[in-house]
Amino acid sequence: MIALYTGLLLVILSIIFYIYMTRNFKHWKKRKIPFLKPEPIFGNLRDVCLWKTTIGEFCRSVYETTKEPFIGFFILDEPCLMVNDLDLIRNILIKDFDHFLNRTMTNNEAHDAIGSNILFLMKTPRWRDIRRRMTPAFSSGKMKLMSKLMIKCAEDMVDYVRKKIKHENLEVRELCGKFTTDAITSTSFGLEAGCFEQEDAPFRVIARRIYNWQFVWHAIQTTCFFIAPKLVHLLRMSFIDGLSSNFFRDVFWRTMKDREKTKFVRNDLLDILIEMKKQDQIDNVESLDGDILVAQAVQFFIAGYETTSSTMTFLLMELAHNPDIQKKVRDEIIRVRNKYGGFCYDGLQEMEYLECTLYETLRKYPIVPFLDRRCSKRYQIPGSDLVLEKGDMIYIPIMGIHYDPEYFPDPQRFEPNRFRKENSETRHNMTFLSFGDGPRNCIGRRYSLLNAKCGLAHLLSNFEVQPCPDKNEKFEFNSKGFLLQPLNGITLLFKEIN
Repeated sequence: MIALYTGLLLVILSIIFYIYMTRNFKHWKKRKIPFLKPEPIFGNLRDVCLWKTTIGEFCRSVYETTKEPFIGFFILDEPCLMVNDLDLIRNILIKDFDHFLNRTMTNNEAHDAIGSNILFLMKTPRWRDIRRRMTPAFSSGKMKLMSKLMIKCAEDMVDYVRKKIKHENLEVRELCGKFTTDAITSTSFGLEAGCFEQEDAPFRVIARRIYNWQFVWHAIQTTCFFIAPKLVHLLRMSFIDGLSSNFFRDVFWRTMKDREKTKFVRNDLLDILIEMKKQDQIDNVESLDGDILVAQAVQFFIAGYETTSSTMTFLLMELAHNPDIQKKVRDEIIRVRNKYGGFCYDGLQEMEYLECTLYETLRKYPIVPFLDRRCSKRYQIPGSDLVLEKGDMIYIPIMGIHYDPEYFPDPQRFEPNRFRKENSETRHNMTFLSFGDGPRNCIGRRYSLLNAKCGLAHLLSNFEVQPCPDKNEKFEFNSKGFLLQPLNGITLLFKEIN
């Protein structure tokens, strides 16, 4: 009898669970909106949840299977709308931004003091205030001062490559990771990370830890921040783990106190935050303090490190397989370098073709391959009967748009000239979204481009990159994270140029 009752209870619980997980599955049908047929538990994201594909590639596959301006789908049991129409995307990101103020990602203020205070996860109205205060840190004047620190890190990278290529080929993702860790540590925390001198430099170890999605529990937590917010709070998950948070907190306050005591000025983010605190006191407004202040430096680090290093990695891989484009880039770099008598901010800004190659890389490999927004108040979609309610989730398939042959003919081909000014101006301004758009676009766009240009200009003016003849690596994306990054290393042959 016990076995019978136990079996009956399990059946009842299974039915209740099934009903609960499918309770919203008629959401889009009732609204007479085309939608993907969901399945219990996963909705339409089974392959994403099981790490068989990335959410960016999923969005691209949906985009390519329909000509509808928008289509419904389900993340677990929650209805979402994928928007494919460029004019509607522009409305959501810019014109009607006040209806779509926040990303869908949750944050966990109770158990993630630093992670919840980075702009990417922060919600309105706090987001708007912090964004306003941080924007001056990315002005052209501030970038010009920081470029001197970047150039020093790039020179260290060239010396490192020159020594290493005598004995081995180089895995470029690790090489670029060392450079961006050094550069961002220097420009955000005011410290020399020493990644080219020490294989396991502390900042390099922490950088690897934050983006190590091969560690299963870390991958689960990252996924939950996107698709299972209730689990995030129930299991007290944090976007930045405790060990990393404590490391950043300790380094930040030690350096801040030393900087305030010695009055040393380095023209980095730390100086900007110190001046921001002083100005807040003068203006008699609530000052950024505690973990909110630490979070701004951490955000600078985690947002710039991985995105820039992956972009550089993908670009070097493309140039290795497109030697004619590589030569054209190198000729420009050397011409501009000679014009200015070395590398400098103004010279890096003048390297237009190098910038075109970066944009084309970000078209093919958008590091953040989708955009997400949560409806903040009732919204009537222009030209349709569909009304979005507060809380509804919107997804924009960046990767799908970037590979649409209507906007980018022969999209698999690497063609930097697509981003020459005369060509860009003929396209809809929503066809390239690697930095997002509107008030919630990437605040560090200018910094990331400058950092990548600096590192690449130094490498390509000193070395030619080629595919390794003894390597036949199959290129795949890492399916366990939300950013687009290579699953395995990318090894290239570096030859020094006389």
